Amino acid sequence: MKNTKDLEYQIFTCMLLNNKVLDNSVFDEKYFRFKNVLNYFKEVYRKYGAIDTSILITDGKMKNVAETIVELMEYEVSWRNINSYYKQLKEMFRENEIEKINDQLKSKAIDYEQYKQAFYELTLDDYDEEELLKPSNISNSIAVEREYTYIDELDYLLKGLEYGKLNLFSGITNHGKTTLMIQLAKNFIKRHKKVFYFSGEQTATEFKNYLYVGLCDKSQIEFIEDQNNKRIRDVKPLDDIVKYFDDIYQNNFVVYNNDVIQNDIVKMMKVMNKAFNQGTRIFFIDNFMQLDNSEMLEEQTKIIEQFKRFAMKNGCIVNLVAHPRKTMFSKNRLTIFDISGTQNIANKSTNICTIMRTDLLPEAEFEEISKLLLLNNYDIDKCQAVIEVIKTKGNACKMVGLYYDGELKQYMEARKISPEDAERMLMATKKKRRSDTYD
Repeated sequence: MKNTKDLEYQIFTCMLLNNKVLDNSVFDEKYFRFKNVLNYFKEVYRKYGAIDTSILITDGKMKNVAETIVELMEYEVSWRNINSYYKQLKEMFRENEIEKINDQLKSKAIDYEQYKQAFYELTLDDYDEEELLKPSNISNSIAVEREYTYIDELDYLLKGLEYGKLNLFSGITNHGKTTLMIQLAKNFIKRHKKVFYFSGEQTATEFKNYLYVGLCDKSQIEFIEDQNNKRIRDVKPLDDIVKYFDDIYQNNFVVYNNDVIQNDIVKMMKVMNKAFNQGTRIFFIDNFMQLDNSEMLEEQTKIIEQFKRFAMKNGCIVNLVAHPRKTMFSKNRLTIFDISGTQNIANKSTNICTIMRTDLLPEAEFEEISKLLLLNNYDIDKCQAVIEVIKTKGNACKMVGLYYDGELKQYMEARKISPEDAERMLMATKKKRRSDTYD
């Protein structure tokens, strides 16, 4: 359970600094652990029309009032931030309540129907209400803090990855989602950004090896042949390179230890908050379907909502991998409606990108994607994979051609062709289609 004392005492200190805040805000005692202090302050304000240390000490009805005032004087706060403190307190109350009902479900103190009802009642709470803003209260700053994927065309389309936002990545099995996620993580770590990574399908050792190989140049890796089959080779960094990376990136990434921690959303939020408090601001969840209860459609929206709130509240980047829904039709190119779960998952994401390998495309999709790539000046024959932006608040939803370095296990943007060559190839495709139709 999170301790709310600091937040509560910050609120009480604000009341001492400017007791008029009690005129403009409603403070519900259910969120407070120190209800006696809150109710006493309200009582004094109703009685005297003001709150200050002299009145409190003179009135003296609350036990240990002097000691409480001394503690409050140690807090450095701005009374203008009182609504922010109160909102954080309500958020913390809600997180504690969620933790309680999850523990009750696990201990079988409540059944799943009672669990759902309790969760529903929490969503009815007013913890996320905002005050109405007048134009003079709204900032006109458009400064945006963002990071980059270092795939130039993708960064242009998305306008980078903004802090405070949730990004969703999808694709069918074996098309490169994890490869892309680890590549993005590697790029941030190289620039000494702090990264958190949850891998539901890799061990921590596998993740670290994959990451470090991507940080190497080709002279820093070695290939180990399988003793029973010389055609099979594993790749790893040289031992001295591993030690070197351990030293310089010691504080740049942490990995969720799913060997000892249960994979549920409550534990995930705890660990992510711990990483955030240690300075981490970029998070990868690969993939969220590995969390307990995530197969239940009614739970997926709640899980995504918690990731979104975490990103917004803490000003973090959360990159989330989601599997596509299973459909009766086999296809590689996905739409928003193919992403696992309900439409709400897509609605809560700022950017949605999918990845496809071109060598696994069926003929009908190959032709369609070839045309769409040409519209953005890529020749599909020179692309080994494609990222498609299917939702963004950035510049545009288009496709980006990629090629893959198998030794370093990373994608790079394919070289573009000239607009004239792209137009010529498009015309040749149209002519061939007409010819095939007449035949």
